[in-house]
Amino acid sequence: MSKPFSILSCLLVLGILLTASPGQAQQLNIAEQEAIQAAVDRVAASVVQIETVGGLIEGGGPIEGASRTTGTIVSPDGFILSSLYGFIQEPSGILVTMPGGKRVAGKIIAKDTQRNLILLKVETDAELAVPEAVARAELQPGQWAIALGKTFAKDLPSVSVGIVSATHRVWGKAVQTDAKISPNNYGGPLIDIQGRVIGILTPLSPQDPGATGGFEWYDSGIGFAVPLTDIQQRLDTLKEGEDLKPGLLGINLKGNDIVADPAEIAAVRYNSPAQVAGIQEKDVLIGANGRPIVRQAQLKHILGEAYAGDTLEFKVKRGEEELTFSITLADELIPYERPFLGILLDRNILDAAVVNHVFDDTAAKTSGVQAGDKIVKYDDTEVDSPQTLREAVATAEPDVPHKLVVLRGEDKTTLEVTPTSMPNEFLAAVAAPTAPEGVEAREGVVTGESDFQLAEEKNSAKLFVPEAAKKLPSLGLVVLLGDAEFKIEPQWDAWKKQAETFGYALLEIQPASESRWTRPEISVVRKMIDRVRDNYNIDVTRTVTVGGKSGGAMALLHGFENRDVQTGAVAIEAGIPRGTNIPDNEPLERLEIVFLIPKDSETTVTLKPQIETLEKMKFTVIRSEATGSKLSETDIEAVSNWLNTLDRI
Repeated sequence: MSKPFSILSCLLVLGILLTASPGQAQQLNIAEQEAIQAAVDRVAASVVQIETVGGLIEGGGPIEGASRTTGTIVSPDGFILSSLYGFIQEPSGILVTMPGGKRVAGKIIAKDTQRNLILLKVETDAELAVPEAVARAELQPGQWAIALGKTFAKDLPSVSVGIVSATHRVWGKAVQTDAKISPNNYGGPLIDIQGRVIGILTPLSPQDPGATGGFEWYDSGIGFAVPLTDIQQRLDTLKEGEDLKPGLLGINLKGNDIVADPAEIAAVRYNSPAQVAGIQEKDVLIGANGRPIVRQAQLKHILGEAYAGDTLEFKVKRGEEELTFSITLADELIPYERPFLGILLDRNILDAAVVNHVFDDTAAKTSGVQAGDKIVKYDDTEVDSPQTLREAVATAEPDVPHKLVVLRGEDKTTLEVTPTSMPNEFLAAVAAPTAPEGVEAREGVVTGESDFQLAEEKNSAKLFVPEAAKKLPSLGLVVLLGDAEFKIEPQWDAWKKQAETFGYALLEIQPASESRWTRPEISVVRKMIDRVRDNYNIDVTRTVTVGGKSGGAMALLHGFENRDVQTGAVAIEAGIPRGTNIPDNEPLERLEIVFLIPKDSETTVTLKPQIETLEKMKFTVIRSEATGSKLSETDIEAVSNWLNTLDRI
């Protein structure tokens, strides 16, 4: 067979099966099985079992015993590719069972964190079998795809048969298959009916680029393989011990619809490749390396295939002019630190930035900003709404003075203000939100407590909306994530009391298992938040997730992946799950993190390096001592006061 099966070929075979006699159908089934077995036999000698010994478990403790994964030989002198998923515990030892049954030590040479792969090396005198790769250009949706793994068997590989579902998924990084993909075959090859390697199996996700992103789809008929021909182009770099990392441009785009919105620049990170090259806010990216960019998704495809160190030629539209920029992507950006003026704006005024409160000992206070001032300009940006000011401050050059023009009565005053860093502690309480004078209660606003479970989900949930919702222009939102160890019910009344005082809605969600949260349930939490937002005017700058134990881990995970709908996350006696990709702190995607840690809690030690990492990345992190593993009324009031200042600028 010189070419892989096409969809038409498969349909012809199906037609033959439907019209064939029982004997002919049986012969065709036997022929199919023989073809699959022949393909497996052709590549089996290139598939190995890998045992990882030791390492760290969730929270930082040592692992006892060994775990297994699969590898694929890619070089006759002992280089083996596997999935990064099998190594997130940072093993202290690696053993590889070679095709002849001999176990030899392996060592990590380099990682590809763009595509979640890892390169190992074993020392052997034997010349190892290297499989043939099939070019992605030859692949067609509908052709056979066979997934192999040796995670649970040293001799014969496990086999899962399916088809190629798509050839350019996860922003161009992967081929998609409906064969059952799981830790059983991560690191193994996905092959065609001729026994040629399509790619290396690994979990991937367009939303979560971490080593565990996409794991939630295991055995679901949604699996991915990184094309081997793509990896071969970079294999020499990996062999030299150089990690391959995502290529970073250093921009934020305007809008939230990546399928429909153009790639218009909303913010450019300071000292990033984009800024150094001359890219500016309001520029529109219209092409890169000869490929058109009409929608944001097309830009994500181009960057998804690129690595740090790659140089891309970008075409940019600036007004009526088209410009070309040659930009070398970076492997990291200077951490972004959010500037802090020290003000709260009037939430009842939506078409202007009117100061409601000025915090003591802040840049705004020092510069003479007063409550009641109407801010009309920040440097060269005309301010016509709270959001305009928020973005102007967030994207301005750091560590230098800025001009602030305010209207104070009939007088226009220019002030000079040098923002400081966001405070890493709870601020003094400010007045609770109140509705404008004379505003009548809106009809049709449903308040009080109600069941909120979604018909399509197993997670139980309930919603509480305060009476203030009938008059306030917007509400905050607190999403409570309980589990078997951190129960919400004993705290519920205290939360409701604070919700009435501070004007926020309460959404309590329980894990589907009723015991612990799992990573795939991130999408359930997001879906429920969206449903609340569909029915009420929720202020994203005062939306937070709060949880303890596994619920605390979920609060953090959801925050990292959904900064477009929340601004804060509170974890009680919980940390960041191992393998989590922590995104960069971004000018237009804010996330403030609170760790509430009971005195003498065992998590104190394990949280320390996580907090240090977040602080190094310039996230605003608040550490506070909780009265116990169950929140007291004092703790709940402190979190509510923090929420009431979370929209500060």
